[in-house]
Amino acid sequence: MVQFRNIVLICCFLLECYSCGDQDGRIATFNQQLGTYKLDIEQTDLGTYKKDSNFYKDLFITFSADSSFVMNKKVPFLYDSIGTWVAGNVSEWCWMRFKSFPYPNERNTGSQFTRPYSKGTDTFFLINSATPQDGASTIGSIIFKKIKRT
Repeated sequence: MVQFRNIVLICCFLLECYSCGDQDGRIATFNQQLGTYKLDIEQTDLGTYKKDSNFYKDLFITFSADSSFVMNKKVPFLYDSIGTWVAGNVSEWCWMRFKSFPYPNERNTGSQFTRPYSKGTDTFFLINSATPQDGASTIGSIIFKKIKRT
């Protein structure tokens, strides 16, 4: 019986360590994501929106420490210009939840995006198949480049 109890305690300890690591990963991602990013029109295939690339080249998104995000303008390929965000850890997506979208549940819904990643001296993140406004075309990968930390 003592041996079984020790095994259970060890398992509980390992699960707790694993959970803390996930939380540490989310905190690290959260802190890395904070700041302002500009749409990278060179790396993003705008598809049907390419003809309006002059308008979209000045699209900025800012991730704030209160878990909100705001864009400087509304665009059809993203459902809304404001909302909240949730950081993932190294093995899970981050999530954007647009303010005006009727989400059916609170967990892992919205538009998924990567943690920040570096290419050379620049930092980027990618939104994967973002939720567009009603009736608008989807863009498969939307890439933003970090321009400043807040």
